[in-house]
Amino acid sequence: MVALRSARLEALLGSPLELVQHADLMALISNQVPEAFDLDFKSEMYGPTDKDRRDAATDVAALANTAGGLLVLGIEEDDQARATAAPGLELSEADERRVRQIVGSQVVPMPVLDVLRVEDPARPGYGLVLIAVPRSPLAPHAVVVNDGLRYPRRNGATTRYLSEPEVADAYRERFARPRRQADRAREIEADALGRLATTEDQVWVVVSLVPDLAGSLVLNQATLSTARNELMGQPPLVMPIGRSWQRVSIGRRRILADATTDNSRRARFLSADLCDDGAGVFAAVVLSRLLPQGAPSAGEPEARQIDDEMVVNGILSGLRFLARHARDRAAAGGNALIRAQLYPVGGQQPLRLTYNRGFSRGFGDPLGDRIMTDTGAPPERGAPLDALAADGPGLVTAAYLLATDLFQEFGWAEAAQFTSDGRVRLQYWSKEWQDPVTQWVATAGIAITQEALPG
Repeated sequence: MVALRSARLEALLGSPLELVQHADLMALISNQVPEAFDLDFKSEMYGPTDKDRRDAATDVAALANTAGGLLVLGIEEDDQARATAAPGLELSEADERRVRQIVGSQVVPMPVLDVLRVEDPARPGYGLVLIAVPRSPLAPHAVVVNDGLRYPRRNGATTRYLSEPEVADAYRERFARPRRQADRAREIEADALGRLATTEDQVWVVVSLVPDLAGSLVLNQATLSTARNELMGQPPLVMPIGRSWQRVSIGRRRILADATTDNSRRARFLSADLCDDGAGVFAAVVLSRLLPQGAPSAGEPEARQIDDEMVVNGILSGLRFLARHARDRAAAGGNALIRAQLYPVGGQQPLRLTYNRGFSRGFGDPLGDRIMTDTGAPPERGAPLDALAADGPGLVTAAYLLATDLFQEFGWAEAAQFTSDGRVRLQYWSKEWQDPVTQWVATAGIAITQEALPG
């Protein structure tokens, strides 16, 4: 998967960058596409001189500091910066390594980039080289020039260097971004929680995600129709439990989905708010049983039991579902702030964490020695968006960390179903879950471990 997502460039090329073909790039010439803030043509591969190395570093850093974009090597341009011919290049793995080495040694901090070789089917061994650079959450990136640092940025089809006040502003922007992400998470969570049914048989695990680099999804009737085709009747949970999306509609600057089968205003069983900037909230019911473990003290409310496997599955599924919306639908990028919480919970709605392994569903034993009466601030972590969107160890690790943060509120040390390095502990899934878990890890490239937790 190529890190750069750009609706504009994908429209120009007719496909995502990882699927682009030589004919797609030739269309840039036939259509006389000009260079732009996110597109730069070079007729040759960067050479070995100090100037060539500095040019390569500057071109990459400028894209990372602006909106991201694509360097196309092997295309000539006219005096109006329009693509006119494609003499092509000899494709070489050594040249690809050299580009990465140049950027790694001369750009601080090193930005993310992908180098793609696109072969001309009429000339084996020759073609075009693409250097794809996403907009960077670590901007500003500096280029080492002599004994100093310079900060390039794209200015239309050209590159300029930031002034000292602009550099200061760019650093302030970098450090202010995490605070804005947390504010954005709280904003969308408040809206999403207001849509959830909270009758006594409804306890939710709520997952939210806010990407570092916001996307831009145009919401209209076509978008709604596409979302309905993609979501209706589909089960979003990684380990399915018989629930699927039944309603898909539009809210203000977001797509709304839930598993409600009647005309109720509130969501039941599953819910999702998918925002146009790539942020989102996912919720799944995790209630195991209403009855307490042992009689409560006089005047105390009964603690509702939540199932640890359902919590873990809800967090895992929510992270993957939201990340795929952010990356694939809204074209967001970078890392993401991720959060998880249980809802509702309070003094009159306490929760107890339980497990059901070896027991009939609904008759679980408690985990931990505390009842939750107040969640406080939801636990939050950071993770690469691409890792969350793909089935693999990175997704499992992120789910482990958030679930563990929640479970420790109950006095339970960790989420036993996963490990911190992205493996699955199969023995901590009940029998009814083990087959779907085994099938999923086999296709996701995730290792199963037989290790047992101490104590």
